[in-house]
Amino acid sequence: MEENIPLIKRIEQLTELVESKEQEKIKTKRIKIPRKAKCRRRKIKKGWVGVLKIDENGHISGEKQKVEGFTVKLKEGTYHATDGREVLFWEGKFPVIIQPTWQLNPIRIKKGEVTKNETYGQKYVMAKMLKDAITLKKGKGSIIIWIIIIGAVLFGINYFMGGAA
Repeated sequence: MEENIPLIKRIEQLTELVESKEQEKIKTKRIKIPRKAKCRRRKIKKGWVGVLKIDENGHISGEKQKVEGFTVKLKEGTYHATDGREVLFWEGKFPVIIQPTWQLNPIRIKKGEVTKNETYGQKYVMAKMLKDAITLKKGKGSIIIWIIIIGAVLFGINYFMGGAA
């Protein structure tokens, strides 16, 4: 060892050595997509995306939803519009949109695009809401007809077998 080095220089060398070791120990943790918002290949082909939903209280949760007619219906029943420009890919694999619940459209984060117009998705949301509100009539009349036919058949069998005297 070199004993001619002044004590201050030795302390500086030791602190530099300790700092370099601490920087090597620091590991970065990768953020994983929530499991509920992860769509695999088969669902992606059918039009599903992961939705990272931001609530009013700042809580973030994930869910899978199908994009139908440029709209997404979240689990609590709210409709939101997307035209595909807001879709991001988590690690290049999983399509994800970031949707604040208080806005109609998802957050657009791509470079060079600024969201100024918040009304471009209103017509899609209104059309989807009307489609969901209109329900088809169920064929209750056909059930009544079948009951009458079965009753007539039972009456005929009873009549011709000699049950009515």
